[in-house]
Amino acid sequence: MPFYPSIGVGGHCIPIDPSYLSYVSERAGVKAKFIDLANETNLLRPKKVALKISNLFSKPLSVKKIQVVGIAYKPNVEDLRESPALELIKELRNLGFEVTWHDPIVKEFQGEFSSPLDTNVDLGLIVTPHEVVDFSIWKSNGNKVLDLSPNSRNYGWPKFL
Repeated sequence: MPFYPSIGVGGHCIPIDPSYLSYVSERAGVKAKFIDLANETNLLRPKKVALKISNLFSKPLSVKKIQVVGIAYKPNVEDLRESPALELIKELRNLGFEVTWHDPIVKEFQGEFSSPLDTNVDLGLIVTPHEVVDFSIWKSNGNKVLDLSPNSRNYGWPKFL
């Protein structure tokens, strides 16, 4: 069975519970090195992915438009807890990209609203593909798209990670 890495770990337990276990272990005098290393690795993923994406473009990045599809931490839910998509958006913006996002389930986050799928982008990123998202607009327009999702479904573009 194929497994695909993603941009990070989200949700209310996987990114949080090991940190608590590490904290409790350290208080008991036991260093949880493997948990700490895994946490560090997971937290750095969005930044590393953003840098990898930036290497695909010539400068200046400020004229490049990227649209992220799916900001929830997993498909078909509106839960944003510890969502690595939010960190990826932040990192891409820090690099200078103009970033919009499309999430028909979340719709609004911190005063920003989900944008319709846009064909006027330099790059589309499939991060959390909800079943209700129809990628045919990008497909028929010939948009450059990278699939960053961890699932094995083929949306018509190569897996990037």
